[in-house]
Amino acid sequence: MEYLPSIATRLHRCGELGEPCDSLTWFEYAPEHTDAVEELVRRLQDTREWEYVEREVDLRLSRS
Repeated sequence: MEYLPSIATRLHRCGELGEPCDSLTWFEYAPEHTDAVEELVRRLQDTREWEYVEREVDLRLSRS
C-alpha cells in the first residue's frame, strides 16, 4: 500500500494454460518513480515466497 498511487500493479495467473510461467506481474509507473519500483522489487525478492521463483524475466517498456 505504501507504493500507491505511484505504482500500479496487476497480477496475471496463467499456470493453467500450459505456459512456461505461472504468473506475470505488471507494474505501471511514471519515470520519476523508477527508484520506488526498484525498491519494491528488491523487497519482493527478499520474501519467503520468492524462494519458489525458478525463473525471472524483467522486461522494461516505455512510451515516448
